Amino acid sequence: MPPSTLGIFVVAILVVLGGFMLFIKHKSSGSECINTQSSDATVDDYVASHGEPEAVFVLDITRSNELNAVVLVYEHEIVIEGTLIERDKIADVSFYNAQNPYLDKEYHLVFTTTIPDKPTIEAHIGNDAQYAKDIATQLAKHLHIG
Repeated sequence: MPPSTLGIFVVAILVVLGGFMLFIKHKSSGSECINTQSSDATVDDYVASHGEPEAVFVLDITRSNELNAVVLVYEHEIVIEGTLIERDKIADVSFYNAQNPYLDKEYHLVFTTTIPDKPTIEAHIGNDAQYAKDIATQLAKHLHIG
């Protein structure tokens, strides 16, 4: 699949998710530094209780309603792998190839934080290097990093 087609596909999915979230009731939430959510929580449930995010980054299209398969960006916090972190605690966003000799390529996003107990948070993003690079770049720009 050409990179331009993949980009259009990603944007289309983000638009559909954003449109769907417009219909969900908004609520404000407190600002915790780290709050681990249950692994079975869905994006819809989270958005219904915390309000609509300003940006949604889908890491795994096949699991786009699972909280650990998207990154939700709010004004003052970000949800990564079901963990709520204050935006100003994110120092860097990058990716790396976590492949081992027995499996296919597997890329992870890496969020470097300024939190002593949790210096990095990793999120599985699949086996497409260009997609991993694009998401890391878009997140860094959106979070004004670098």
